[in-house]
Amino acid sequence: MIEIRTDRLVLKKPEDDDKEAIVEQIGDWEVAKWLSRVPHPYTAEDADDWFKIIRRQQLSLSIYLGSSLIGGIGLTEDEDGSYEFGYWLGRNYWGHGYATEAGAGLLRYAVENLDSPSINSSYMQGNSASANVLSKLGFEETGKGEIYCVSRQESVPSMTLILKSSGRRQDFD
Repeated sequence: MIEIRTDRLVLKKPEDDDKEAIVEQIGDWEVAKWLSRVPHPYTAEDADDWFKIIRRQQLSLSIYLGSSLIGGIGLTEDEDGSYEFGYWLGRNYWGHGYATEAGAGLLRYAVENLDSPSINSSYMQGNSASANVLSKLGFEETGKGEIYCVSRQESVPSMTLILKSSGRRQDFD
């Protein structure tokens, strides 16, 4: 079982008793509206479905500050062998550098343990906080697109990005 430690955070699989925290945090409209695959309202049954999915995906992890679950992060392998990077944080944890710290930890792990991964990401236009996090992590914009947002029940404009690091560990230190 993967467990990644950073200065303040631990990235690992969620526990069953984390379900209430996940429902509360993702159920917040200010969080859900920026996530493409999250329904709103978000229910305990949605969390159960999510647990089933992430247990099968090696690099889909939760973010912990001490013993508190504060978000989720992951790399999902696409059919072409590239990876899609994504994350979310509960609103109470925005603006403290946790997304950048967790992202650097997961990307460092990927560089050390995956065979020369190509890593992509995207964010919905208007989400300047995610744009800043991805830029700090070394992602560069590659174009514009659209993504269907389940919570908004509509397609929204998005930006696509690729990780432009040289693939060295120190890129994420």
